[in-house]
Amino acid sequence: MATNSKEIRRRIKSTQSIAKITKAMELVSAAKMRKAQLAAQASRPYATLSAELLQNIAARTGQINHPLMRQVVNGKPSDRFRALAIVITSDKGLAGSLNTNIINKTIELVKIVRNEFRVFKSGNDELDRVHTAVGVTEFITIGKKATEAIRRFKDAKIIATFPGKDKVITSADSKPIAEIAMKEFAAAVYEKVFVIYPQFISTLVQKPNILQLLPFESAERRGVRDEGREFLFEPSPGEVLENLITRAVEFSIYQTLAEAAASEHSARMVAMRNANEAAGELIDDLSLSYNQARQGGITRELSEISAAKLAMEG
Repeated sequence: MATNSKEIRRRIKSTQSIAKITKAMELVSAAKMRKAQLAAQASRPYATLSAELLQNIAARTGQINHPLMRQVVNGKPSDRFRALAIVITSDKGLAGSLNTNIINKTIELVKIVRNEFRVFKSGNDELDRVHTAVGVTEFITIGKKATEAIRRFKDAKIIATFPGKDKVITSADSKPIAEIAMKEFAAAVYEKVFVIYPQFISTLVQKPNILQLLPFESAERRGVRDEGREFLFEPSPGEVLENLITRAVEFSIYQTLAEAAASEHSARMVAMRNANEAAGELIDDLSLSYNQARQGGITRELSEISAAKLAMEG
């Protein structure tokens, strides 16, 4: 630790300036956090109801023949298992481990998809050997941090990028993402589509989560309980399904974006509060060191004066 009084005083002023910035960022994040949390919590019942409604329709229509709910079976046996991962992070940092946890969850999904082996025999191979093709994951990135991280993955392919969503989410934010995912899945380019996002649990807890977006899972698979509610359908359940499932996919992405926004502002508020508290502790330590150095200098000067006086008297 520096013992020079001027150096310590300079460090105190520098730390005080940083503390002012972190305090301002904490207050801004706190204001945004409250709005984002309310938006995420308010939309959850709609996400739950849409999954429950799909389950009810499925029970009434029997076998569902819809391109967004059926398992894709590619015609070419040599095709690899392909998955599309929509990865949601923030544009900015200073949010603790939030973005790092999402990237780690993405790596986890990539490893899972790689284990989706495709075994086939090549008709052009004279030896008729069995070939194995591992599964591959391609990406849609939302947020600068996701784009930067995934570009460092080996052989990573990003088919679309979107800016981070740090404001109140609207349907205009989720619709273009949903359109790409549904179009590619319906065309059998991908066999599964996932969303990797931070799920908002509380101000202090944000959980990285993987949601299978397509094929659209049943309510049971999504953790939605059947509460035994009955629905009357007009027009028929099949016609309702045609309109509902597209909206359900769009709303699923909307919900993950809302959860991500609430998580980001919560994580940043907590990180800035911790930084502000750490700055206060550092200022206290530096102030103590400054006072000790100053006291030591005064004591030394008094000793020199006393010694000089004794020398003159002697």
